Amino acid sequence: MSGSVRLADFDNSWYRPGRSAATRALWLVFSRAFFLTSFPWPSRLKATILRAFGGRIGRRVVLKPRINVKYPWNLTIGDDCWIGEGAWIDSLGQVTLGHDVCLSQGAMIETGNHDWSDPAFGLKIGPVVVEDGAWAAVRSLLLPGSSLRAHSVLSAGSVLKGDTEASAIYVGNPAAKVRDRVLPS
Repeated sequence: MSGSVRLADFDNSWYRPGRSAATRALWLVFSRAFFLTSFPWPSRLKATILRAFGGRIGRRVVLKPRINVKYPWNLTIGDDCWIGEGAWIDSLGQVTLGHDVCLSQGAMIETGNHDWSDPAFGLKIGPVVVEDGAWAAVRSLLLPGSSLRAHSVLSAGSVLKGDTEASAIYVGNPAAKVRDRVLPS
């Protein structure tokens, strides 16, 4: 065995969430009341709340119940997007969703992870981009630094690390291209 893990040495003091502790605490209250509940608050109200906390939220966005957004100030959502029930947007880093994006139920976007090669399990941050017309299907996972390109599909339960091609369908863990996505003109 070469070396060992030393979690006592973990130090993420370099990380800056982007807002004060008071703002983060206030977001937790609003998040629990309006986003992490099963009550179907109107999407327009939830979009307004995200904007009030610094999110850049487009028009006609559908936000279902039980959505978890870590830091809305790191979130950009384009017009006509759908965010499904139970979606998880762990926006330690920047998350950008283009126009007409669908994140299905239970889909997860992770911008933070731990460095498995670091004995102290150091924190790593990477942005996630989901381009126009892309779909992250039910319980799919996009890892830090991933890009789901325009009109691509990440199928149910699949895990994306890295970039996809545009207009393609990806399946599995790790996600691999299985065919092109052909949409009618």
